[in-house]
Amino acid sequence: MSVQQIQDSYSNDLAIRLSGHLRILDLAGCQQVTVAVLFHSLLQYLKQNSNNDVTLYEKLEAEIYSIFVHGSVTHSPMNQEFFTMTSLKNVCEINFQGCWRLDQNRLVHWLHVACPNLKVLNISQCPQLNVDILPQILKGCKYVEVLNASLNILRTQVELSSDRISMHIFNQDSCKYEGYLCSLTNLSFEGRNHLKDSDLYLLTRYCLNLSTINFGGCSQLTDKGLSIFLSSIRNLTKLQVPYTAFGRLSVNAVLGFSCEQHSDELWSDKIQSDFYTRECALATLDLEGCLNIDRDSISQLIKEAPLLENLNLGFLSLDDSTLLCFSGTSLNNLNLQETQVTEYGIAHILKWNQHLNSLNIRGCKKITSALAFKISDTIRKQDALNIGMAETSTLKCLAAGWGFTDSTFMALKPSLRHLQSFSLGLGSRISECVLSNLHEILPQLEDLSLVFQAISGSCMLDLLKHGQALKRLELCHCFVELSHEIIHVMPTALTSLRLERGIEWMTDADIELLVSKHQTLTSLYLTGCKNLTPRSLETISKSWQAMTYLTLKECGTMTLNGGGCLFVCKALKHLTLQHSGAGLDKDFVKCALVEVTANQLLKTN
Repeated sequence: MSVQQIQDSYSNDLAIRLSGHLRILDLAGCQQVTVAVLFHSLLQYLKQNSNNDVTLYEKLEAEIYSIFVHGSVTHSPMNQEFFTMTSLKNVCEINFQGCWRLDQNRLVHWLHVACPNLKVLNISQCPQLNVDILPQILKGCKYVEVLNASLNILRTQVELSSDRISMHIFNQDSCKYEGYLCSLTNLSFEGRNHLKDSDLYLLTRYCLNLSTINFGGCSQLTDKGLSIFLSSIRNLTKLQVPYTAFGRLSVNAVLGFSCEQHSDELWSDKIQSDFYTRECALATLDLEGCLNIDRDSISQLIKEAPLLENLNLGFLSLDDSTLLCFSGTSLNNLNLQETQVTEYGIAHILKWNQHLNSLNIRGCKKITSALAFKISDTIRKQDALNIGMAETSTLKCLAAGWGFTDSTFMALKPSLRHLQSFSLGLGSRISECVLSNLHEILPQLEDLSLVFQAISGSCMLDLLKHGQALKRLELCHCFVELSHEIIHVMPTALTSLRLERGIEWMTDADIELLVSKHQTLTSLYLTGCKNLTPRSLETISKSWQAMTYLTLKECGTMTLNGGGCLFVCKALKHLTLQHSGAGLDKDFVKCALVEVTANQLLKTN
């Protein structure tokens, strides 16, 4: 094959305009892009850069062809000149997110030739690229600092692997390249549930200076494997391991405590457990859903990590005793969802972390109104402290559920002056009096979510009349009789609206009224509007062409005429049409691929 044949056969005449001034190349979501397209684009760049020297260009073209076909650079005297001519020296960041057509071996060769000074590489949502890309990158891109190779995962409980490490991981012959990525500090393999302990061995060989690690959802990693890997990381500041087997051994590794020897042989003398007592400098810790970790280990870990700024302990078996172990004062985000904490523990956190921005206490069933005043007692022991909290508290997001009542809300009031996002879920009980005056208590509120709340229609109207600053509104499965008047009082600044149930009366005319009053809406979620027809779908499509999220469930016969009218919504990223008519045409997706731009993700149910 000639170079021209490669271009014609693989690139489909697509080309990316490259230049010597290029710093960031963002091709996220461009699913047509292949490595042939990248080489084709590089050839065009070379043609412009060869100063009309036909002979030189032909040699460079032959070298590119050799790399593309054989995967290697020929050993010739012109190699130095070749790399000088082909390198995009200023490119420091590349985003290939969702480019699933890229072949790993050829991609690595293109990176070596074109981007020797690359620092940030995003290959997330590319399942065809795996952990072996690390030693391959080492051959030509030695300055990479950030590698994001994550995949989308549904955060849910998974069956974890046993703690027995496979012996084949001790075979050092699998390492093909010498040296290591000394610049790599940020690594994410979130969602790669096929990642195994043997891959951790590879990472230990090539990634010695990591400070940020994300292994969320990697269910095949064992606690032993994680502990051996973490024991080699000396400068860890961000650790995200939700829904993994992270447990007591891994905690000891992070803290540098002595590790008991196992019957399984460790990887090698070089990587053997070299534990030593060290200061824990963790700023981010995400242990959500790590069922392998016990309460004492959690307490020990956060006790030794006073510098934490982001802490996620959702769905873990912990109570107030764990929170009382934490002595830090720098928390910005805290997730305690579905834990056994009460007001005592929360009061301790709020007292010493006055710059807390986000707090999630949904599903904390031991929060009771009877104990709510303990928060007030704790906070108000000194008047100066109370005044200080009211003035300096930066809490911006609060999500609550079971046990959250007026008493709890008023006890937290000093911390809520700057609240921007407020979410009430199942089990919370806030009176209509508080909700009606929410605009006074929370003057900066922009995001309000009410799920399974019992509210009267008049209270909801008062709430919306005075809440004109709201940008996002969710009313899901609330026991409330909403009337047509709610459309007239909805805040005009809304960008996101989610209404589930309680709106069976909505008609095509109501949709048209909604459209006329809310031109800025980009996200719409409706469930249970049984009277809507295809006319509403056409109205939505024509009026909200900047819509990015659209979900319609059990909405009459909206899709009776198909969904072709949605093709004008060029910004649409997520589309869900469920039980809303006869359904979409069989060729809907094919037609959509022609109509929509390359960087859109279309999801239909």
